[in-house]
Amino acid sequence: MLSISKIQPELFPASDNLFQSHMWGKFKEINGQKPLYFRVVFTDDDENEVAYPFLVLLRKINGKYVYAYVQRSPTGKVIPCDKNGFLEELSLALKEELPESIVFIRYDLPWRIDDPCARNEMLEIMMNYGTKLHNFKKAPSNHLSGSTCILNLRPVPQRILLNMRQQTRNSIRRAYRENVVFSIYDAQSPELFDELGKMYDIYSDTAHRKGFYCEDYSYFEKLFKLNRDFLKPKEDKFFEKGLVPLDAQVPPPKFYLFTAKKEGILLSGLILAICGSNAYYMYAASSLMMRECMPNYGLQWEVIRFARSQGCTKYDFMGIPPTNDKNSSMAGLYIFKTGFGGNIIHYAGTWDFPLKEEEYESFCINESLLMK
Repeated sequence: MLSISKIQPELFPASDNLFQSHMWGKFKEINGQKPLYFRVVFTDDDENEVAYPFLVLLRKINGKYVYAYVQRSPTGKVIPCDKNGFLEELSLALKEELPESIVFIRYDLPWRIDDPCARNEMLEIMMNYGTKLHNFKKAPSNHLSGSTCILNLRPVPQRILLNMRQQTRNSIRRAYRENVVFSIYDAQSPELFDELGKMYDIYSDTAHRKGFYCEDYSYFEKLFKLNRDFLKPKEDKFFEKGLVPLDAQVPPPKFYLFTAKKEGILLSGLILAICGSNAYYMYAASSLMMRECMPNYGLQWEVIRFARSQGCTKYDFMGIPPTNDKNSSMAGLYIFKTGFGGNIIHYAGTWDFPLKEEEYESFCINESLLMK
């Protein structure tokens, strides 16, 4: 049995999932999407009633709401073993809460799979196994990367270093020998936006050089300004008495800008997100200048050490190619990220549950054309 109901954003429970947080929903709202916050209640495999927070983003195309998007949820660790049947039941319940204009529901599923290169036809057979409607379709492309590398931060730093590829360790040491200077800024740092502007210049150059989508500067500016607002201390008479109220809020996600410089020249930058015990490698930029100093490697080591100091147990590198294909244009990214010794994880990727079949097919044709 499953039920779903809307809740107020401020009542949305905190979790370790950045993409299912109140702040992430608010950030997407600032950038033109409409967040809907839900409470899903279902019975687990042990017949216990479970309440699950569920953030849905309504995305616009051509000025109209076209589809509902769910990032990195529902997680397979919480829902029943019959994941496919559960997702179908959830989709049908969610349909009743969505506007009439919604064409389909799109999920970026954090469910692990063994073969990331399987054909879509085979994946659809597996995804629809055990469902009643057999309605799930593999999206033309993954929104979030279907494969990633996650580093366990529980070991001591010396052990983390030993687990790295030797070339990676040598590159980290090279950065320090070259006297690369590393700095960190959060949303309340006075120098943040000056440094962010410099980092953005390199970021846009990196995007054009490597051919990936480049956000506007305002996107990052809004991110840190919103984060600053979320981090403002809340006045509460209970705290003045030294007591913690029962409804005290869990800290919201926090974002940081890391930079690597030599002789005052910015060589690379990285935006890190921390949400509960998880750290996320969100955005990065690197200059072609002084690459022999290995600033990117030293910067990652600083991030790893900092994330551990904040109580994080996992560091998600947020995307790698599915295989170590040396002929791929992304081969360098695979070698770089996996060199830090993390576990390679393959997710089920992006899946659609059509609500209006004809409009959905038309949408997919247009989406596929845009990918070419």
